[in-house]
Amino acid sequence: MADKYLQIDPNEFAMQIISTVSTDEKHSNMDLIKRNLTLYLEAYYLINDFNHLEVTNLEKMKQQQISDLFDKMLSGRFSV
Repeated sequence: MADKYLQIDPNEFAMQIISTVSTDEKHSNMDLIKRNLTLYLEAYYLINDFNHLEVTNLEKMKQQQISDLFDKMLSGRFSV
């Protein structure tokens, strides 16, 4: 396991994220497009960042450290 990496497809992940966003009739189409594009790009680059972390490093971390890492990554990226 030391030489393997956990890889998540960034495009598939980002598409899943934006597919869960509900449409809002209060906002214009342009606003919704901008929001979805921003969300897509943030999700895409978040997964790219994650894919660069070695699984062996994650295995060495305590569960709380992993949780804190993901919380930190998400709070910095998904502030739309």
